[in-house]
Amino acid sequence: MSKGRKKAARAGRFSFLLIAFTLAFLAVSARLVYLQVVAAPAFAARATQQRTRDITLAPRRGSILDREGEPLAVSMEARTVYATPHAVEDPVGAAVAIASVLGGDAAGYEAKLRKDTGFVYIARKVDMERAVALEKLDIKGIDFLEDSRRTYPSGELACQVLGFVGVDDQGLAGIEKYYDDLLAGEPGVVLAERDPFGRPIPGGVMKSEDPVDGQNIVLTIDKDIQYQAQVELAAAVEKWSAKSGTIIVMDPRNGEIYAMASTPGFNPNDYGKAEAEALRNRAITDTYEPGSTVKSLTAAAVIDKGLFTPESMFSLPPSLKIGGRTIGESHDRGTVNWSLTQIVTNSSNVGAVKLGIALGPQGLYDYFNKLGLTEKTGIDFPGEGKGWLPPTDKWSASTIGTVPFGQGISMTTVQLARALSAIAGSGELPTPHFMLDMPDDPGASLSWPKVRAISESAAKTTREVLKAVITEGTGSEAAVKGYAVAGKTGTAQKARTDGRGYAAGKYVASFSGFLPADDAQVLIIVSLDEPSNAIYGGVVAAPVFSKLAAFSVSHLKIPPTTLSSGDETATAVSKP
Repeated sequence: MSKGRKKAARAGRFSFLLIAFTLAFLAVSARLVYLQVVAAPAFAARATQQRTRDITLAPRRGSILDREGEPLAVSMEARTVYATPHAVEDPVGAAVAIASVLGGDAAGYEAKLRKDTGFVYIARKVDMERAVALEKLDIKGIDFLEDSRRTYPSGELACQVLGFVGVDDQGLAGIEKYYDDLLAGEPGVVLAERDPFGRPIPGGVMKSEDPVDGQNIVLTIDKDIQYQAQVELAAAVEKWSAKSGTIIVMDPRNGEIYAMASTPGFNPNDYGKAEAEALRNRAITDTYEPGSTVKSLTAAAVIDKGLFTPESMFSLPPSLKIGGRTIGESHDRGTVNWSLTQIVTNSSNVGAVKLGIALGPQGLYDYFNKLGLTEKTGIDFPGEGKGWLPPTDKWSASTIGTVPFGQGISMTTVQLARALSAIAGSGELPTPHFMLDMPDDPGASLSWPKVRAISESAAKTTREVLKAVITEGTGSEAAVKGYAVAGKTGTAQKARTDGRGYAAGKYVASFSGFLPADDAQVLIIVSLDEPSNAIYGGVVAAPVFSKLAAFSVSHLKIPPTTLSSGDETATAVSKP
Protein backbone atom coordinates (compact mmCIF):
# COMPACT_ATOMS: atom_id res chain seq x y z
CA MET A 1 0.00 0.00 0.00
CA SER A 2 1.33 3.39 -0.89
CA LYS A 3 2.13 5.96 1.73
CA GLY A 4 -0.74 8.08 0.46
CA ARG A 5 -3.26 5.34 0.92
CA LYS A 6 -2.00 4.52 4.43
CA LYS A 7 -2.22 8.15 5.39
CA ALA A 8 -5.76 8.39 4.03
CA ALA A 9 -6.79 5.24 5.94
CA ARG A 10 -5.36 6.57 9.19
CA ALA A 11 -7.18 9.83 8.63
CA GLY A 12 -10.42 7.94 8.00
CA ARG A 13 -10.03 5.88 11.19
CA PHE A 14 -9.25 9.02 13.16
CA SER A 15 -12.31 10.76 11.79
CA PHE A 16 -14.48 7.76 12.63
CA LEU A 17 -13.13 7.59 16.18
CA LEU A 18 -13.51 11.32 16.57
CA ILE A 19 -17.12 11.15 15.43
CA ALA A 20 -17.79 8.12 17.66
CA PHE A 21 -16.23 9.81 20.70
CA THR A 22 -18.13 12.98 19.93
CA LEU A 23 -21.40 11.10 19.66
CA ALA A 24 -20.65 9.22 22.87
CA PHE A 25 -19.77 12.47 24.62
CA LEU A 26 -22.97 14.06 23.40
CA ALA A 27 -24.98 11.03 24.56
CA VAL A 28 -23.38 11.12 28.00
CA SER A 29 -23.86 14.86 28.17
CA ALA A 30 -27.49 14.51 27.16
CA ARG A 31 -27.94 11.80 29.79
CA LEU A 32 -26.32 13.97 32.42
CA VAL A 33 -28.51 16.89 31.46
CA TYR A 34 -31.55 14.62 31.71
CA LEU A 35 -30.51 13.20 35.08
CA GLN A 36 -29.36 16.48 36.60
CA VAL A 37 -32.01 18.78 35.16
CA VAL A 38 -35.05 17.02 33.79
CA ALA A 39 -35.29 14.00 36.09
CA ALA A 40 -33.52 15.53 39.06
CA PRO A 41 -36.67 16.39 41.05
CA ALA A 42 -38.05 12.86 40.66
CA PHE A 43 -34.78 11.21 41.67
CA ALA A 44 -34.39 13.60 44.57
CA ALA A 45 -37.87 12.73 45.73
CA ARG A 46 -37.11 9.00 45.52
CA ALA A 47 -33.88 9.47 47.42
CA THR A 48 -35.66 11.49 50.09
CA GLN A 49 -38.35 8.86 50.35
CA GLN A 50 -35.74 6.10 50.76
CA ARG A 51 -33.79 7.82 53.49
CA THR A 52 -36.58 9.56 55.41
CA ARG A 53 -39.52 8.38 57.47
CA ASP A 54 -42.65 10.53 57.68
CA ILE A 55 -44.57 9.70 60.86
CA THR A 56 -47.89 11.37 61.64
CA LEU A 57 -48.43 12.57 65.19
CA ALA A 58 -52.10 12.31 66.17
CA PRO A 59 -53.66 15.26 68.01
CA ARG A 60 -55.73 14.68 71.10
CA ARG A 61 -59.41 14.86 70.23
CA GLY A 62 -61.44 17.44 72.14
CA SER A 63 -63.68 16.30 74.98
CA ILE A 64 -67.47 16.34 74.86
CA LEU A 65 -69.02 17.54 78.12
CA ASP A 66 -72.57 17.75 79.40
CA ARG A 67 -74.09 21.08 80.43
CA GLU A 68 -72.66 20.73 83.95
CA GLY A 69 -69.15 19.93 82.70
CA GLU A 70 -69.44 16.18 83.24
CA PRO A 71 -67.43 14.16 80.66
CA LEU A 72 -69.42 12.30 78.02
CA ALA A 73 -66.56 11.55 75.63
CA VAL A 74 -62.85 12.00 76.38
CA SER A 75 -59.52 11.03 74.85
CA MET A 76 -57.26 9.08 77.18
CA GLU A 77 -53.50 8.83 76.85
CA ALA A 78 -52.45 5.86 74.72
CA ARG A 79 -49.56 4.61 72.59
CA THR A 80 -49.24 3.45 69.02
CA VAL A 81 -46.78 0.58 68.64
CA TYR A 82 -44.62 0.39 65.51
CA ALA A 83 -41.65 -1.62 64.33
CA THR A 84 -38.53 -1.18 62.22
CA PRO A 85 -38.49 -4.69 60.72
CA HIS A 86 -34.80 -4.55 59.64
CA ALA A 87 -33.85 -3.97 63.27
CA VAL A 88 -35.84 -6.89 64.69
CA GLU A 89 -33.36 -9.69 65.37
CA ASP A 90 -35.86 -12.46 66.20
CA PRO A 91 -39.20 -11.96 64.41
CA VAL A 92 -40.68 -15.18 65.76
CA GLY A 93 -39.77 -14.49 69.37
CA ALA A 94 -40.76 -10.84 69.10
CA ALA A 95 -44.16 -11.76 67.62
CA VAL A 96 -44.89 -14.21 70.43
CA ALA A 97 -43.88 -11.63 73.06
CA ILE A 98 -46.07 -8.95 71.46
CA ALA A 99 -49.06 -11.29 71.32
CA SER A 100 -48.61 -12.22 74.98
CA VAL A 101 -49.08 -8.56 75.95
CA LEU A 102 -51.39 -7.10 73.30
CA GLY A 103 -53.32 -10.25 72.46
CA GLY A 104 -54.06 -11.20 68.89
CA ASP A 105 -52.35 -13.65 66.54
CA ALA A 106 -48.58 -14.05 66.81
CA ALA A 107 -48.43 -15.12 63.16
CA GLY A 108 -49.97 -11.82 62.14
CA TYR A 109 -47.37 -9.87 64.08
CA GLU A 110 -44.59 -12.00 62.61
CA ALA A 111 -45.78 -11.24 59.08
CA LYS A 112 -45.52 -7.53 59.83
CA LEU A 113 -42.06 -7.91 61.36
CA ARG A 114 -40.78 -9.67 58.23
CA LYS A 115 -41.89 -6.94 55.82
CA ASP A 116 -39.19 -5.35 53.68
CA THR A 117 -39.72 -1.84 54.94
CA GLY A 118 -38.32 0.55 57.49
CA PHE A 119 -41.63 1.19 59.26
CA VAL A 120 -44.79 -0.79 60.02
CA TYR A 121 -47.65 -0.29 62.49
CA ILE A 122 -48.02 -3.09 65.03
CA ALA A 123 -51.03 -1.79 66.99
CA ARG A 124 -52.87 1.53 67.18
CA LYS A 125 -54.17 3.26 70.30
CA VAL A 126 -52.95 0.74 72.85
CA ASP A 127 -53.99 1.56 76.42
CA MET A 128 -51.18 2.71 78.68
CA GLU A 129 -51.17 -0.36 80.91
CA ARG A 130 -50.43 -2.72 78.04
CA ALA A 131 -48.12 -0.24 76.31
CA VAL A 132 -45.97 0.07 79.43
CA ALA A 133 -45.91 -3.71 79.84
CA LEU A 134 -44.72 -4.15 76.24
CA GLU A 135 -42.12 -1.40 76.59
CA LYS A 136 -40.62 -3.20 79.59
CA LEU A 137 -39.86 -6.21 77.38
CA ASP A 138 -37.37 -3.97 75.52
CA ILE A 139 -37.79 -5.74 72.18
CA LYS A 140 -35.23 -4.48 69.71
CA GLY A 141 -36.87 -2.81 66.71
CA ILE A 142 -40.13 -2.08 68.55
CA ASP A 143 -40.91 1.54 69.39
CA PHE A 144 -43.82 3.73 70.49
CA LEU A 145 -45.58 6.95 69.51
CA GLU A 146 -47.71 9.12 71.75
CA ASP A 147 -51.39 8.74 70.91
CA SER A 148 -54.85 8.99 72.45
CA ARG A 149 -57.82 6.68 72.69
CA ARG A 150 -61.47 7.78 72.58
CA THR A 151 -63.41 6.68 75.62
CA TYR A 152 -67.04 7.07 76.67
CA PRO A 153 -66.95 6.93 80.48
CA SER A 154 -70.67 6.25 80.93
CA GLY A 155 -70.96 3.51 78.32
CA GLU A 156 -74.42 3.57 76.71
CA LEU A 157 -75.38 6.96 78.12
CA ALA A 158 -76.49 9.20 75.21
CA CYS A 159 -74.90 6.73 72.82
CA GLN A 160 -76.94 7.66 69.74
CA VAL A 161 -76.42 11.36 70.45
CA LEU A 162 -72.65 11.12 70.90
CA GLY A 163 -71.96 8.63 68.12
CA PHE A 164 -68.42 7.24 67.82
CA VAL A 165 -65.07 7.63 66.04
CA GLY A 166 -62.95 5.34 63.87
CA VAL A 167 -59.40 4.13 64.40
CA ASP A 168 -58.04 7.38 62.96
CA ASP A 169 -60.15 9.43 65.38
CA GLN A 170 -62.46 10.57 62.61
CA GLY A 171 -66.06 11.11 63.71
CA LEU A 172 -68.28 8.49 62.10
CA ALA A 173 -71.68 9.17 63.68
CA GLY A 174 -73.61 11.54 65.92
CA ILE A 175 -72.11 14.63 67.51
CA GLU A 176 -68.65 13.14 66.93
CA LYS A 177 -69.32 13.38 63.19
CA TYR A 178 -71.26 16.64 63.08
CA TYR A 179 -68.63 18.58 65.04
CA ASP A 180 -65.63 16.61 63.77
CA ASP A 181 -63.88 19.73 62.44
CA LEU A 182 -63.85 21.23 65.93
CA LEU A 183 -63.09 18.06 67.87
CA ALA A 184 -60.44 16.52 65.60
CA GLY A 185 -57.64 19.07 65.78
CA GLU A 186 -54.68 19.10 63.36
CA PRO A 187 -52.15 16.24 63.14
CA GLY A 188 -48.41 16.86 63.57
CA VAL A 189 -45.53 15.18 61.76
CA VAL A 190 -42.02 13.89 62.43
CA LEU A 191 -39.66 13.69 59.42
CA ALA A 192 -36.26 12.03 60.10
CA GLU A 193 -33.40 10.71 57.92
CA ARG A 194 -32.78 7.00 58.40
CA ASP A 195 -30.49 4.39 56.84
CA PRO A 196 -31.83 1.44 54.78
CA PHE A 197 -32.31 -0.48 58.02
CA GLY A 198 -34.53 2.21 59.51
CA ARG A 199 -31.89 3.45 61.96
CA PRO A 200 -31.61 7.22 62.57
CA ILE A 201 -28.69 8.85 60.73
CA PRO A 202 -26.57 10.87 63.17
CA GLY A 203 -26.81 14.51 62.26
CA GLY A 204 -29.54 13.78 59.70
CA VAL A 205 -32.23 16.25 58.85
CA MET A 206 -35.05 16.25 61.43
CA LYS A 207 -38.32 18.11 61.07
CA SER A 208 -41.01 18.08 63.71
CA GLU A 209 -44.41 19.80 63.77
CA ASP A 210 -46.44 19.39 66.93
CA PRO A 211 -50.10 18.40 66.58
CA VAL A 212 -52.82 20.89 67.47
CA ASP A 213 -55.32 19.32 69.85
CA GLY A 214 -59.04 19.50 69.14
CA GLN A 215 -61.44 21.83 70.92
CA ASN A 216 -63.64 20.81 73.83
CA ILE A 217 -67.38 21.33 73.41
CA VAL A 218 -70.21 21.54 75.94
CA LEU A 219 -73.57 20.04 75.04
CA THR A 220 -77.04 20.94 76.22
CA ILE A 221 -77.42 17.34 77.42
CA ASP A 222 -77.98 16.93 81.17
CA LYS A 223 -76.30 13.70 82.22
CA ASP A 224 -78.76 12.99 85.04
CA ILE A 225 -81.90 13.63 82.96
CA GLN A 226 -80.39 11.60 80.11
CA TYR A 227 -79.79 8.68 82.46
CA GLN A 228 -83.31 8.87 83.87
CA ALA A 229 -84.79 9.05 80.37
CA GLN A 230 -82.96 5.89 79.35
CA VAL A 231 -84.00 4.07 82.53
CA GLU A 232 -87.68 4.99 82.16
CA LEU A 233 -87.71 4.21 78.45
CA ALA A 234 -86.06 0.81 78.89
CA ALA A 235 -88.53 -0.08 81.64
CA ALA A 236 -91.51 0.90 79.50
CA VAL A 237 -90.26 -0.99 76.45
CA GLU A 238 -89.84 -4.09 78.59
CA LYS A 239 -93.17 -3.69 80.38
CA TRP A 240 -95.16 -3.35 77.17
CA SER A 241 -92.93 -5.64 75.07
CA ALA A 242 -92.50 -2.80 72.57
CA LYS A 243 -90.33 -3.08 69.50
CA SER A 244 -88.49 0.13 70.34
CA GLY A 245 -88.94 3.49 72.02
CA THR A 246 -87.93 7.14 71.81
CA ILE A 247 -87.79 10.06 74.24
CA ILE A 248 -86.93 13.73 73.86
CA VAL A 249 -86.58 16.14 76.78
CA MET A 250 -86.17 19.75 75.61
CA ASP A 251 -86.43 23.31 76.81
CA PRO A 252 -89.19 24.70 74.55
CA ARG A 253 -88.05 28.27 75.17
CA ASN A 254 -84.76 27.93 73.32
CA GLY A 255 -84.53 24.42 71.82
CA GLU A 256 -81.84 23.14 74.21
CA ILE A 257 -82.08 19.34 74.39
CA TYR A 258 -81.67 17.95 77.90
CA ALA A 259 -81.98 14.32 76.86
CA MET A 260 -82.61 12.19 73.81
CA ALA A 261 -82.88 8.41 74.07
CA SER A 262 -83.74 5.51 71.80
CA THR A 263 -83.96 1.79 72.37
CA PRO A 264 -82.26 -0.48 71.67
CA GLY A 265 -78.95 1.19 72.52
CA PHE A 266 -75.26 0.26 72.25
CA ASN A 267 -71.90 0.84 73.89
CA PRO A 268 -69.87 3.32 71.82
CA ASN A 269 -66.68 1.95 73.39
CA ASP A 270 -67.35 -1.20 71.36
CA TYR A 271 -69.64 0.04 68.60
CA GLY A 272 -68.46 -2.63 66.16
CA LYS A 273 -70.55 -5.21 68.00
CA ALA A 274 -73.77 -3.18 67.83
CA GLU A 275 -76.70 -4.03 65.59
CA ALA A 276 -77.29 -1.48 62.83
CA GLU A 277 -80.72 -0.51 64.18
CA ALA A 278 -79.22 0.36 67.57
CA LEU A 279 -76.95 3.00 66.02
CA ARG A 280 -79.79 5.19 64.73
CA ASN A 281 -80.91 8.23 66.65
CA ARG A 282 -84.58 7.51 65.93
CA ALA A 283 -85.87 10.82 67.27
CA ILE A 284 -84.00 12.62 64.49
CA THR A 285 -83.71 10.12 61.64
CA ASP A 286 -86.97 8.13 61.72
CA THR A 287 -90.35 9.39 60.55
CA TYR A 288 -93.74 8.07 61.62
CA GLU A 289 -97.43 8.96 61.45
CA PRO A 290 -98.01 10.81 64.72
CA GLY A 291 -101.74 10.21 65.12
CA SER A 292 -103.72 12.11 67.74
CA THR A 293 -100.86 14.28 69.01
CA VAL A 294 -101.44 16.36 65.87
CA LYS A 295 -104.90 17.35 67.15
CA SER A 296 -103.16 19.88 69.38
CA LEU A 297 -101.67 21.51 66.26
CA THR A 298 -105.01 21.50 64.46
CA ALA A 299 -106.62 23.15 67.49
CA ALA A 300 -103.87 25.78 67.61
CA ALA A 301 -104.43 26.54 63.92
CA VAL A 302 -108.17 27.23 64.18
CA ILE A 303 -107.64 29.30 67.33
CA ASP A 304 -104.89 31.35 65.70
CA LYS A 305 -107.03 31.81 62.59
CA GLY A 306 -109.83 33.16 64.77
CA LEU A 307 -112.32 30.54 63.59
CA PHE A 308 -113.15 29.10 67.02
CA THR A 309 -112.53 29.49 70.73
CA PRO A 310 -112.10 26.71 73.27
CA GLU A 311 -115.80 27.11 74.14
CA SER A 312 -117.08 26.82 70.52
CA MET A 313 -119.63 23.99 70.28
CA PHE A 314 -119.89 21.29 67.63
CA SER A 315 -122.48 18.62 66.90
CA LEU A 316 -120.47 15.46 66.29
CA PRO A 317 -122.07 12.40 64.72
CA PRO A 318 -120.59 8.96 65.43
CA SER A 319 -118.75 9.08 62.08
CA LEU A 320 -118.19 11.19 58.99
CA LYS A 321 -117.83 10.14 55.37
CA ILE A 322 -115.14 12.15 53.60
CA GLY A 323 -114.21 11.46 50.00
CA GLY A 324 -115.57 7.94 50.15
CA ARG A 325 -113.76 7.20 53.42
CA THR A 326 -115.53 6.77 56.76
CA ILE A 327 -113.91 8.50 59.71
CA GLY A 328 -114.91 7.08 63.08
CA GLU A 329 -113.80 7.20 66.70
CA SER A 330 -111.58 4.83 68.63
CA HIS A 331 -114.60 4.01 70.84
CA ASP A 332 -118.22 3.77 69.73
CA ARG A 333 -120.47 6.63 70.81
CA GLY A 334 -123.66 8.38 69.76
CA THR A 335 -124.07 11.93 68.50
CA VAL A 336 -122.69 14.45 71.00
CA ASN A 337 -122.40 18.20 71.38
CA TRP A 338 -118.82 18.93 72.37
CA SER A 339 -116.79 22.10 72.68
CA LEU A 340 -113.44 22.49 70.95
CA THR A 341 -111.81 21.73 74.31
CA GLN A 342 -113.82 18.53 74.63
CA ILE A 343 -112.88 17.50 71.10
CA VAL A 344 -109.23 17.60 72.18
CA THR A 345 -109.65 16.19 75.69
CA ASN A 346 -111.69 13.25 74.32
CA SER A 347 -109.34 12.96 71.32
CA SER A 348 -112.20 12.95 68.84
CA ASN A 349 -111.24 12.10 65.25
CA VAL A 350 -114.59 13.36 63.95
CA GLY A 351 -114.18 16.64 65.83
CA ALA A 352 -110.63 17.12 64.52
CA VAL A 353 -111.88 16.59 60.97
CA LYS A 354 -114.53 19.27 61.46
CA LEU A 355 -111.80 21.66 62.58
CA GLY A 356 -109.75 20.76 59.52
CA ILE A 357 -112.68 21.27 57.16
CA ALA A 358 -113.24 24.72 58.67
CA LEU A 359 -109.64 25.62 57.82
CA GLY A 360 -109.86 24.07 54.37
CA PRO A 361 -107.07 22.10 52.66
CA GLN A 362 -104.88 25.11 51.91
CA GLY A 363 -105.46 26.69 55.31
CA LEU A 364 -104.58 23.45 57.11
CA TYR A 365 -101.49 22.96 54.95
CA ASP A 366 -100.36 26.55 55.50
CA TYR A 367 -100.57 26.21 59.28
CA PHE A 368 -98.77 22.88 59.35
CA ASN A 369 -96.14 24.47 57.14
CA LYS A 370 -95.82 27.40 59.60
CA LEU A 371 -95.43 24.85 62.40
CA GLY A 372 -92.41 23.36 60.64
CA LEU A 373 -93.90 20.09 59.41
CA THR A 374 -92.66 20.55 55.84
CA GLU A 375 -89.01 21.25 56.66
CA LYS A 376 -86.09 19.94 58.68
CA THR A 377 -85.63 21.53 62.07
CA GLY A 378 -82.00 22.53 61.47
CA ILE A 379 -80.79 20.51 64.46
CA ASP A 380 -77.01 20.18 64.72
CA PHE A 381 -76.90 16.46 63.99
CA PRO A 382 -76.08 14.46 60.85
CA GLY A 383 -78.71 12.59 58.89
CA GLU A 384 -81.81 14.46 60.00
CA GLY A 385 -84.97 13.10 58.41
CA LYS A 386 -87.96 15.08 57.25
CA GLY A 387 -91.59 14.13 57.44
CA TRP A 388 -94.05 14.05 54.58
CA LEU A 389 -96.91 16.48 54.09
CA PRO A 390 -97.86 16.68 50.42
CA PRO A 391 -98.96 20.00 48.88
CA THR A 392 -102.69 20.34 48.46
CA ASP A 393 -102.62 19.65 44.73
CA LYS A 394 -101.54 16.13 45.66
CA TRP A 395 -104.37 15.60 48.14
CA SER A 396 -107.14 13.13 47.45
CA ALA A 397 -110.76 13.83 48.32
CA SER A 398 -110.28 12.06 51.67
CA THR A 399 -107.01 13.73 52.74
CA ILE A 400 -108.83 16.54 54.56
CA GLY A 401 -110.47 13.76 56.57
CA THR A 402 -107.19 12.23 57.82
CA VAL A 403 -104.53 14.95 58.14
CA PRO A 404 -106.29 16.88 60.96
CA PHE A 405 -105.90 13.91 63.33
CA GLY A 406 -102.43 12.81 62.22
CA GLN A 407 -102.98 10.21 59.52
CA GLY A 408 -101.61 10.44 56.00
CA ILE A 409 -98.70 12.60 57.14
CA SER A 410 -95.40 11.79 58.81
CA MET A 411 -92.79 13.59 60.86
CA THR A 412 -89.79 13.00 63.06
CA THR A 413 -90.08 13.22 66.83
CA VAL A 414 -87.85 16.29 66.84
CA GLN A 415 -90.14 17.98 64.29
CA LEU A 416 -93.08 17.38 66.61
CA ALA A 417 -91.10 18.72 69.58
CA ARG A 418 -90.31 21.90 67.67
CA ALA A 419 -93.95 22.39 66.64
CA LEU A 420 -95.26 21.87 70.17
CA SER A 421 -92.69 24.33 71.48
CA ALA A 422 -94.60 27.09 69.69
CA ILE A 423 -97.68 26.24 71.78
CA ALA A 424 -95.65 25.78 74.96
CA GLY A 425 -94.03 29.20 74.54
CA SER A 426 -94.80 32.44 72.78
CA GLY A 427 -95.85 30.99 69.42
CA GLU A 428 -92.33 30.80 67.98
CA LEU A 429 -90.50 27.72 66.68
CA PRO A 430 -87.06 27.34 68.29
CA THR A 431 -84.16 25.55 66.63
CA PRO A 432 -83.53 22.29 68.53
CA HIS A 433 -79.82 21.93 69.24
CA PHE A 434 -77.11 20.13 71.21
CA MET A 435 -74.25 22.65 71.23
CA LEU A 436 -74.25 24.82 74.34
CA ASP A 437 -70.74 26.26 74.54
CA MET A 438 -67.28 26.23 72.98
CA PRO A 439 -65.05 27.02 75.99
CA ASP A 440 -61.82 26.96 73.95
CA ASP A 441 -63.17 29.61 71.61
CA PRO A 442 -64.88 32.23 73.80
CA GLY A 443 -65.34 34.52 70.81
CA ALA A 444 -67.43 31.98 68.89
CA SER A 445 -70.95 33.08 68.08
CA LEU A 446 -73.67 30.46 68.44
CA SER A 447 -77.00 31.38 66.87
CA TRP A 448 -80.20 29.35 67.15
CA PRO A 449 -82.93 31.31 65.37
CA LYS A 450 -86.64 31.33 66.16
CA VAL A 451 -89.48 31.65 63.65
CA ARG A 452 -93.00 32.91 64.33
CA ALA A 453 -95.63 30.19 63.78
CA ILE A 454 -98.73 31.38 65.66
CA SER A 455 -99.57 34.38 67.80
CA GLU A 456 -98.64 34.53 71.46
CA SER A 457 -102.30 34.79 72.42
CA ALA A 458 -103.20 31.71 70.33
CA ALA A 459 -100.42 29.75 72.02
CA LYS A 460 -101.72 30.77 75.46
CA THR A 461 -105.31 29.81 74.58
CA THR A 462 -104.24 26.45 73.15
CA ARG A 463 -102.33 25.70 76.36
CA GLU A 464 -105.58 25.97 78.29
CA VAL A 465 -107.10 23.34 76.01
CA LEU A 466 -104.11 21.02 76.49
CA LYS A 467 -104.18 21.49 80.27
CA ALA A 468 -107.72 20.09 80.19
CA VAL A 469 -106.39 16.93 78.50
CA ILE A 470 -104.66 16.14 81.80
CA THR A 471 -107.38 17.25 84.20
CA GLU A 472 -110.43 16.10 82.26
CA GLY A 473 -109.37 13.83 79.42
CA THR A 474 -107.18 11.08 78.08
CA GLY A 475 -103.91 12.28 79.62
CA SER A 476 -104.66 11.91 83.34
CA GLU A 477 -101.75 9.47 83.77
CA ALA A 478 -99.35 12.25 82.73
CA ALA A 479 -100.16 14.39 85.78
CA VAL A 480 -97.27 15.54 87.97
CA LYS A 481 -98.07 16.37 91.56
CA GLY A 482 -97.66 20.07 92.26
CA TYR A 483 -97.40 21.13 88.62
CA ALA A 484 -99.85 22.15 85.92
CA VAL A 485 -99.19 19.93 82.89
CA ALA A 486 -100.37 20.42 79.30
CA GLY A 487 -100.17 17.75 76.65
CA LYS A 488 -101.79 15.32 74.28
CA THR A 489 -102.02 11.55 73.96
CA GLY A 490 -101.44 9.77 70.68
CA THR A 491 -102.30 6.34 69.36
CA ALA A 492 -101.33 6.01 65.71
CA GLN A 493 -101.77 3.09 63.36
CA LYS A 494 -98.56 2.11 61.60
CA ALA A 495 -98.50 2.29 57.83
CA ARG A 496 -97.72 -0.91 56.01
CA THR A 497 -94.22 -1.28 54.57
CA ASP A 498 -95.34 -3.74 51.89
CA GLY A 499 -98.16 -1.76 50.32
CA ARG A 500 -100.85 0.86 50.96
CA GLY A 501 -102.95 1.04 54.10
CA TYR A 502 -102.16 0.20 57.71
CA ALA A 503 -100.64 -2.84 59.37
CA ALA A 504 -103.18 -4.77 61.42
CA GLY A 505 -102.62 -4.54 65.17
CA LYS A 506 -99.51 -2.34 64.95
CA TYR A 507 -99.53 1.05 66.67
CA VAL A 508 -97.26 3.80 67.96
CA ALA A 509 -98.36 4.94 71.42
CA SER A 510 -97.16 8.39 72.49
CA PHE A 511 -97.57 11.29 74.83
CA SER A 512 -96.29 14.79 74.23
CA GLY A 513 -96.51 17.49 76.85
CA PHE A 514 -94.83 20.26 78.80
CA LEU A 515 -94.68 21.82 82.24
CA PRO A 516 -95.22 24.09 84.09
CA ALA A 517 -98.03 24.63 81.63
CA ASP A 518 -98.07 28.44 81.89
CA ASP A 519 -94.31 28.86 82.04
CA ALA A 520 -93.07 25.81 80.17
CA GLN A 521 -89.43 24.96 80.81
CA VAL A 522 -89.51 21.25 80.05
CA LEU A 523 -91.10 19.60 77.02
CA ILE A 524 -91.13 15.81 76.80
CA ILE A 525 -92.21 13.43 74.06
CA VAL A 526 -92.46 9.70 74.79
CA SER A 527 -93.10 7.25 71.96
CA LEU A 528 -93.31 3.44 72.07
CA ASP A 529 -93.33 1.46 68.85
CA GLU A 530 -95.64 -1.55 68.66
CA PRO A 531 -96.49 -2.02 72.35
CA SER A 532 -98.27 -5.21 73.37
CA ASN A 533 -101.22 -5.76 75.73
CA ALA A 534 -102.15 -2.07 75.49
CA ILE A 535 -101.92 0.39 72.61
CA TYR A 536 -103.22 3.72 73.90
CA GLY A 537 -100.80 6.58 74.52
CA GLY A 538 -102.67 7.56 77.68
CA VAL A 539 -101.98 4.12 79.14
CA VAL A 540 -98.57 3.23 77.71
CA ALA A 541 -96.69 6.53 77.29
CA ALA A 542 -98.31 9.02 79.67
CA PRO A 543 -97.02 7.33 82.88
CA VAL A 544 -93.47 7.46 81.49
CA PHE A 545 -93.91 11.18 80.85
CA SER A 546 -95.15 11.68 84.41
CA LYS A 547 -92.15 9.97 86.03
CA LEU A 548 -89.58 11.65 83.82
CA ALA A 549 -91.23 15.06 84.10
CA ALA A 550 -91.31 14.82 87.90
CA PHE A 551 -87.61 13.96 87.96
CA SER A 552 -86.71 16.72 85.51
CA VAL A 553 -88.46 19.60 87.28
CA SER A 554 -86.98 18.47 90.59
CA HIS A 555 -83.49 18.12 89.15
CA LEU A 556 -83.69 21.51 87.41
CA LYS A 557 -85.10 23.10 90.57
CA ILE A 558 -88.21 24.41 88.80
CA PRO A 559 -90.66 25.58 91.48
CA PRO A 560 -94.12 23.97 91.71
CA THR A 561 -97.20 25.53 90.17
CA THR A 562 -100.03 26.98 92.21
CA LEU A 563 -102.90 24.67 91.31
CA SER A 564 -106.58 25.19 91.76
CA SER A 565 -108.59 22.62 93.70
CA GLY A 566 -108.95 19.36 91.88
CA ASP A 567 -106.24 20.04 89.28
CA GLU A 568 -103.90 17.32 90.54
CA THR A 569 -106.22 14.44 89.77
CA ALA A 570 -108.40 13.69 86.80
CA THR A 571 -110.38 10.88 85.32
CA ALA A 572 -109.82 9.90 81.71
CA VAL A 573 -112.95 10.11 79.58
CA SER A 574 -111.57 7.86 76.85
CA LYS A 575 -108.30 6.18 75.96
CA PRO A 576 -107.16 7.30 72.49
